[in-house]
Amino acid sequence: MTVKRITWFILLTLPASNATWADSLPLWEVGVGVAGLSVPFYRGADQDKSYVLPLPYVIYRGERLKIDKSGIRGNVFSSDRVVLDFSLAGGVPVPKDEGGARAGMPSLDITLEVGPSLEMRLWKGEVVNHDVWLQLPLRTAFSVGNAGIGHVGWIFAPFVEYTWRNERRHASWKANIAVGPIYADESYHDYFYTVDAVYATADRSAYQASGGYSGSRVSVGIQRRLGDLWFGVFGRYDTLQGAAFAASPLVKTREYHAMGFAMTWVFLKSKTQVNDDRSILEARAQVTPEKLRPGQSSVGQ
Repeated sequence: MTVKRITWFILLTLPASNATWADSLPLWEVGVGVAGLSVPFYRGADQDKSYVLPLPYVIYRGERLKIDKSGIRGNVFSSDRVVLDFSLAGGVPVPKDEGGARAGMPSLDITLEVGPSLEMRLWKGEVVNHDVWLQLPLRTAFSVGNAGIGHVGWIFAPFVEYTWRNERRHASWKANIAVGPIYADESYHDYFYTVDAVYATADRSAYQASGGYSGSRVSVGIQRRLGDLWFGVFGRYDTLQGAAFAASPLVKTREYHAMGFAMTWVFLKSKTQVNDDRSILEARAQVTPEKLRPGQSSVGQ
């Protein structure tokens, strides 16, 4: 497993670090930092791994193309209530020589997940800067390793997210909590939880995973920006009770815990300023029919 691949996994796993003030922002920013991650090998594993690595910081706030801590995204459509975006996620590799439940079985490559996400605003606070969104990401997963790239399966992971912000030009806070179930097809569960007969032992019976419910999760994140310095931490808890693969001998625990942090310093930025997405959405929300001048039309009404 190369440092580059682990770094990309951390980039996909840590919460997005978009700047949190509702004012004009640089079109692009470049910086450097460090990130850490402690995560089990897979959901249901009783072994985990910790990583601490240098972290590149690249932000681009184009009208259609955006690059941030959540990866590279294309803003397909957006209004004050609905956004069609891209979703990314990832999983760490499982080495062959780590023993445990998979002792004697082949190693698992890092997994990368990508797909569209339909996001709908359910509620917006009138006084305090907070809101609630329903997000419906559908992702296809790939394994990436020395043998190349292979398709793993499909994941549907809807969740409801509450976000609170305290926005200021040079010092801002952002916190969020998200809750939702996970569903995956047979191919995805097969990659992690199937035990072929050739790998069955006295303590590990053969097992064929099926698709369906994959458990539920709760994730929380806190971000802090002070001028050109950004700090972020996150945590995630999953329960696998009732999951379609819960009977697999590779599932050693019905709980999953992950946590991570990132710190970055921005040392170069564009002189060109743009409005962040949230400012645009807020501006749209303020355009009501009675405020429209002749020739205008409301957006997202």
